[in-house]
Amino acid sequence: MLTVTAVHDHAGIRSISAEGHTGFADHGSDIVCASISSLMQALWLGLEDVIGVKNLDVESDPEIPLMRLAWGSKNSKIDSAQVLARTIFLSIKAIADDYPGYVKVNEVKEDNRT
Repeated sequence: MLTVTAVHDHAGIRSISAEGHTGFADHGSDIVCASISSLMQALWLGLEDVIGVKNLDVESDPEIPLMRLAWGSKNSKIDSAQVLARTIFLSIKAIADDYPGYVKVNEVKEDNRT
């Protein structure tokens, strides 16, 4: 099972991670895994190269596999980052709805107003 977790605070989504394998099909043929991976890559490129979010924290480990993207809510580009992050997360949730035995979505709400 591939697990996607979005962490929200008072300003909106501040991180999204995807961890694990979907197990939908053999390695290299897994369209569900490829879909989530593509969306995570689009989020990374969009935040970093298109929006220009500073201090983007990226963790990636192909052995697990794991990709975690985190950004601060005090970033000057936060409004654009939220539009992109919400769009990507809604897309991932739609895939999870279509493949419930393969993708699990978690939402964590934290209040870090400091």
